[in-house]
Amino acid sequence: MSLIDFQHLHQQIKNKLFEISYKIDCFNQSGDTDISRYAETYFKGIFNIVYKKDNWNFSKSQKINQDTYDLFDEKNKICIQITSNKRQSKKDKTIQQFENKHYQNGFNTLIILFTTQSKPKKNKNPINFDYQDFNIIEFCGLIEDKCEQTELLKIRDILLNNNELPRNRNKTAKKSQNKKVSQREFLRRKKIEKELIKELLIEDFWDKIDREELAKLPIHKFKDSRFILRSISDESYPNVDENSKWSRTFMYDFYEKGILIWLDAVSGTEALVNENMEWYILEYGEKNKEFEKGFQRVKIRILGELPFKNIVYWEDGDAYYNDYHLFCKYDGIDETPFDKIVYRFENTLGYFWRELDIDKRIK
Repeated sequence: MSLIDFQHLHQQIKNKLFEISYKIDCFNQSGDTDISRYAETYFKGIFNIVYKKDNWNFSKSQKINQDTYDLFDEKNKICIQITSNKRQSKKDKTIQQFENKHYQNGFNTLIILFTTQSKPKKNKNPINFDYQDFNIIEFCGLIEDKCEQTELLKIRDILLNNNELPRNRNKTAKKSQNKKVSQREFLRRKKIEKELIKELLIEDFWDKIDREELAKLPIHKFKDSRFILRSISDESYPNVDENSKWSRTFMYDFYEKGILIWLDAVSGTEALVNENMEWYILEYGEKNKEFEKGFQRVKIRILGELPFKNIVYWEDGDAYYNDYHLFCKYDGIDETPFDKIVYRFENTLGYFWRELDIDKRIK
C-alpha cells in the first residue's frame, strides 16, 4: 500500500467516525437516545481491534444504559463507558461509580469515550486506578497510533459496510409479522416444525420423564439441547472473529411459533425486582451488593424466541461439532434471528413461568 493509499485509509476512518459523532448528537438533541446505545456495536468491534495486541477483549454490558460502563473485559479488569454526554458531572459520576462499585471488586482500569469533539476538563483530584478518556478526535489519533494496515482495513470495513447506524429492530420485526404469508412459505414453516419436533425431542418423553421435572426444566425433553446457531450469511465458521454470526447455545422449549433458546444457560442470571415489578439485571461484580430498599433478588432465565420463519435449514452435526446445526436468517431484533427476548423469573415453587415486563426494566 502506497503512502497516499495509507493516508486515504486513515481519512476514510476519520470521516465515518466524525459522521457517527454528528448523527449521535443530532438524534440525541431530537430526543432519540437509543441511537447512542446501538452505536456501541461499532465501538465494541473497533476497541477489540485497537487493543488486540494487548490481549484485551471486550463484551457488551447486558444491562441497558449501564451508568458505569458499556463494554467490559473481565479477564483484564477493564471497563469502557461510551457516551455523548460531555458534561463534567457525567464524567465525575462515572468515575465515582466505577470506584465504588467495580474498583472494589477487582476492576482496575476505566476508559471513557466521549463521542463528541470535546470532553470534560482533567480531574483535579487524584484517581486511584488507571484512567483514560478520549473525545472522537483523540480516538481517531489512538487508532492511527496503535493500528497497522491490517487493523485499519478491518476498522474501515466495520464502518463502511454499515451505511447507517444500527437501529433498534424491534419495530422492524413487528412490522414483518403483519406481512401476508404465501401458501408455499406457510407449508415450508410447517415442514420445518414437523421435522424438528420429530428429530429433536425424546420419543414419548411424557412417559419417560417426571412431569414436575419437565415443568421446571423443559430442556430435558430434548435428545441433546446443545446446538449450533448459525446465520446463513456467516462465512467465518468454524473460526470466530468480531464479525462471526454463529454460536454454540441451548434449546429450552418449543413455543407456538418456534423454539425458545436459553441464552444464559451456562452463566445464569439474577435480577432485583420491587413490589411494582420494576426490575434490573445484576451485573458481574454486583452479586454480593446490598439490596436496594423494596427490592428482592430473583433468578431469571433469558430466552430468545426463534420463530420457524427464520429457520432456513438444519443438519445433524458436521466434522467440527456433532451438535445439531440450525441455519437461520438474522433479520430479527438487533440483527439476531430472534423475534423477541423474554425474561422469566422464578417463583417460590421453583417454576419459571411468568415473564418480567420489558417496559418496567429500569434503565
